[in-house]
Amino acid sequence: MRAAKGGHPVRSTFIALLGVGVLVAAGAVFSLTTRSITQPIAFNHRLHVEELGAECSDCHLYALTGVRATIPNIQVCGHCHSEALTESAEEARLIEYVEAGDPIPWRKVYWVPDHVYFSHRRHSAAGDIECERCHGAVGERVEPLTHQLVPLTMDGCMDCHDETGTSNDCLLCHR
Repeated sequence: MRAAKGGHPVRSTFIALLGVGVLVAAGAVFSLTTRSITQPIAFNHRLHVEELGAECSDCHLYALTGVRATIPNIQVCGHCHSEALTESAEEARLIEYVEAGDPIPWRKVYWVPDHVYFSHRRHSAAGDIECERCHGAVGERVEPLTHQLVPLTMDGCMDCHDETGTSNDCLLCHR
């Protein structure tokens, strides 16, 4: 088989496929970090954080002490919302979940790929990194969180590691 003018057919095919793969991967990352989802309750972070003085870890258990922070469940919400405190339709919806004992079907907004090891404890407690560094100004939001305010990317992680003098050894995060 004779190569087309200007290149080797296997090499040209490989480069073309590699280019397509890069575009598909970039599109997937863009889609995962910019997609908009609908939450079951229009949760007002600003009310809870700025007006009532809640800390992120008051509702997102294990954000300081565990590998994974949790999305608030009916037990957490039920501590304050076992009965109506306001006439809010959203609070009424929350109380329905609490009274029925049904989990709130929150939609997860932030995540890392399965091959990446990430520990909230290692970053928030040991590393003294504020939640806003990775999650953005969630505490200022009146509307529910429907997309990542700060896209979680490898470049972002590497930049932070460089700024804080933390190792960028691949095997620390990639398993």
